[in-house]
Amino acid sequence: MFNEENQVKKYLLKWYSKNARILPWRNKYRNNLPNPYFVFVSEYMLQQTTVNTVKNKFQNFVIKWPNLDKLAQINEPQILKFWSGLGYYSRARNLLKSAKIINKKFNNKIPCSYDELIDLPGVGNYTANAILGIAFNKSVMPLDANIERILVRLHAIDKPIIKVKKDLRYLADKFKSKNFSSDLIQSFMDYGSEICLPRNPKCENCSINKFCQSYKKNLQYKIPNKSKNKILKTIKYTRAYVIVNENNEILVRNRPSKGMLASMLEVPNDNWVKNKNLLSTDQIVKKLKTNLKLKGSFEYSFSHFDLETEIFYGNIKKAQLSNANWIKISTYNKSGLPTVMKKIVEIAV
Repeated sequence: MFNEENQVKKYLLKWYSKNARILPWRNKYRNNLPNPYFVFVSEYMLQQTTVNTVKNKFQNFVIKWPNLDKLAQINEPQILKFWSGLGYYSRARNLLKSAKIINKKFNNKIPCSYDELIDLPGVGNYTANAILGIAFNKSVMPLDANIERILVRLHAIDKPIIKVKKDLRYLADKFKSKNFSSDLIQSFMDYGSEICLPRNPKCENCSINKFCQSYKKNLQYKIPNKSKNKILKTIKYTRAYVIVNENNEILVRNRPSKGMLASMLEVPNDNWVKNKNLLSTDQIVKKLKTNLKLKGSFEYSFSHFDLETEIFYGNIKKAQLSNANWIKISTYNKSGLPTVMKKIVEIAV
């Protein structure tokens, strides 16, 4: 198999040289490698988020904060406001924490050792290896969904990926490159997104199918084997209140410093509960003397649960609430409200 693995690597590198996706974090920097800072930022953004969603957001990010020193100087509300639309806000907090650590400990240079990277907030085994391999050409092979899919098909592993993680790490090590690690890792990723697709792989266009045991056994549409044990998401319930004053401003506040959407802006809403009968009207709303009109409802999906929200609208005089925070209706879409709150406002107004 050793010769076959070399043939696969050789082909993928050749294919990548002609078919690589044009992605902003891949622009060459030094030694024909990407900018380590760009790779660092992109790997945080790409955690649980698609490439297409990240591309434009990434470009705006590096225009705003073009290097790690600039990023390390900002505060959490600034990055959270920018992150709106990407979701999973803990990534933004961890990215900023890591930037500040690198600023102090590593003179603004992205660490190039596994032990130093793995100690940073939000960096796990995959992210550390992806940074080492892509940014620094270290001989590693990180396992993302595309690489895992190619490996299980090449070896006709007819088991759910979650159950063969150790086997895949062993197999991945056989494909490591000493000299062309950066391009090889990215070639695997691109080949998985362009040719070895999850549902309908383009086997007729694949020049490594002669090495593919799934193709030989006609299992390519069955593998990867999907686990049949689907986990049903929890449903939580809330009521949200879009309160508007005479200046066309919306009442907002900051969420608690811990938990979902920590410290981010929100419109007043009830505590999120699993039993709809346990909903209790938000304390601020209780004190307001205003008629509330039901404007609609919607469901928003988080990673581990779905949130069902009834949305109410009301008007008050600004003087009724001293020391309250307000944002203009005309600018709410550019504010620091997370996506779920923007959708609530959109339905209400």
